[in-house]
Amino acid sequence: MKNILEYSQYKDPQVRALVWSLLSPGLVNESGNYPACVTSDWCREIYERLKPFIKQLDDDPAELKHWLENFKSWRLGIRFEAYWGFIFTQLKKDKALDHYFEHIQIQAHAESQRQAKSISLRTLGEMDLVYLDTEKQINHLEIAVKFYLLNPNEFGFERLIGPNGGDWYERKLEHLFKKQLPLSDTHEAKQKLAELFELDVEEVNCQHYGLMKGMIFFPVTGEGKLTDNEIQCLSPDILTGTWGTINNWYLSDPGEVGRWVVLEKLEWLVPQVFHSSHEGLDDILYTAKEMTYKLKGHFHNTRRSILIARMDYDDERQCWLEQQRVMVVDKYWPAYKRSIENIFKQSESRPRDN
Repeated sequence: MKNILEYSQYKDPQVRALVWSLLSPGLVNESGNYPACVTSDWCREIYERLKPFIKQLDDDPAELKHWLENFKSWRLGIRFEAYWGFIFTQLKKDKALDHYFEHIQIQAHAESQRQAKSISLRTLGEMDLVYLDTEKQINHLEIAVKFYLLNPNEFGFERLIGPNGGDWYERKLEHLFKKQLPLSDTHEAKQKLAELFELDVEEVNCQHYGLMKGMIFFPVTGEGKLTDNEIQCLSPDILTGTWGTINNWYLSDPGEVGRWVVLEKLEWLVPQVFHSSHEGLDDILYTAKEMTYKLKGHFHNTRRSILIARMDYDDERQCWLEQQRVMVVDKYWPAYKRSIENIFKQSESRPRDN
């Protein structure tokens, strides 16, 4: 994993996830079709500003752990937003911004069709995060973390698909940049922003940005390449892994020299580092053969995809460092999902992958 040595200096896993939320490469090509995206330089500047605080936090992570207690969910998106909420809280304390607000509902008045005189509220959407910087500029930030697998047997937007078959990269791009971000340009949103920041509506001039991080997984067999359109949409610095089934995942470790660990859902955001003092290493680090048995047990009980990471021991630093990630999917993936799609159809209300 890129920057693993930078992450390895932090002992606490949740602090490493916080740093990953800042430093990991974005998924979106900053110079491509979606220029309104957060740059890696912007994230790096925040990290450098907060670095002394983050180092202190690593020695005593109680404040971060207490913060995360308010976000008890296995959804990666909720946890990712929680880290960024914590980051903005510290930026405000550090006087790097004036005010910020999260999950702002934008509503409009609508007349009932049954009773013309009856007025109700219709929700237009939600803004993830808005903040007023030190130059009195209002900014609207949409935040997402996503993991996609390249399926070379599909066409169009279905080639980059979520690990559980219900999410697609290009559709997420369209939703974030063409629907969520323009929300702050509506009259209703400007009225809400004026209320939040105590301004006249005429004074509201909002800039908006999208922030999407995560990983792209390529077939372990080596087949399939990105199309020109996918290259145009994806950042050249993306984090990458491989994906396979129970029958071929081991091609990621042909010499069977690595040690493997299973990543629970929220650990997908955590660069894996195990120091020599870590208790119970023998119980969580598996050989390739042992991991195969564990994967067979997993898919005997469920078809849900599972993420594993290969660890190598670094003699100089005396710790195990993550080197590679493999998403292991059901042998019928993503075909088994089709029956569910036929039942529920395709709708935005369907549960998301992440």
